Amino acid sequence: MRVAIGRVGLLVLVAAAPASAQTRIAAGASAGAVEFGDQRAEQALSAVVEYDPASWLSLSVIPSWLRVSDVVSGRSVSSSGLGDLPVVAAAWRRFAAPWSPAVGAALVLVLPTGDAACGLGNGTTAGGVDVGAAVAPGRAHLSADASRSISGPSAQSSLSAPRATALRVEAGYDVAPRWTAAASLGVDIGPADSGQALARVLGVGASHALAGPLILTLDAGHGLTAASPRWVLSVGVGTAYAGPSPVLPTTPLRRLGATFGRGVPRGGGAGKLGCR
Repeated sequence: MRVAIGRVGLLVLVAAAPASAQTRIAAGASAGAVEFGDQRAEQALSAVVEYDPASWLSLSVIPSWLRVSDVVSGRSVSSSGLGDLPVVAAAWRRFAAPWSPAVGAALVLVLPTGDAACGLGNGTTAGGVDVGAAVAPGRAHLSADASRSISGPSAQSSLSAPRATALRVEAGYDVAPRWTAAASLGVDIGPADSGQALARVLGVGASHALAGPLILTLDAGHGLTAASPRWVLSVGVGTAYAGPSPVLPTTPLRRLGATFGRGVPRGGGAGKLGCR
């Protein structure tokens, strides 16, 4: 994957009031920028609608509008439009034990709502799975998870190779009563796609509790190899950080991955840029 320095992303998420003591509906929007090398860049505007029918279950949809630009044969080309639509069902359990351990799993169904002929989607339905675990010793928050596609061309974030298993290790610390700093390391393992090598991404971020459930976030990522995104940025505020992992989803690479969901194939996809 290749990323060029572009525009700082803006993530705005607005949560609705709880429907009852056991249910919650949240909605929001996100925007961000990522660059893949010296030529290819992507901007994303995503919406989030999340429904929590129980304290251990959430259902989310993440529609997005994308703009992708590249240089082909010395000519600048771009495509813009709707991306593919991830639908996420996530479940988790937190145990009453020291360090509050938690485990969770999620299923991801990606519907082909993007225009694959313009490089804005894969053109077929895809499925994926995510599993993770987390602990919270004192003011620290530690988590790890793995995700991969199980059917179709890709159910991964744009920040990972389509057919690889994406591993993430993330740590946060409550540095002040309303401030949390966090760092993430994402590593792709397994076979690389024929058109997209495995990625290694380091993410850092900070979150600030504003009022009630609202949280302000700032996240950045940098690729550690030539095949990785050069950089990715997002700024956000809200409560609905819908991503594939139900375990501690408000950490840098998960927030960035939710903004840059499944919309642009960079591994030999059928589409091509040049549609506006």
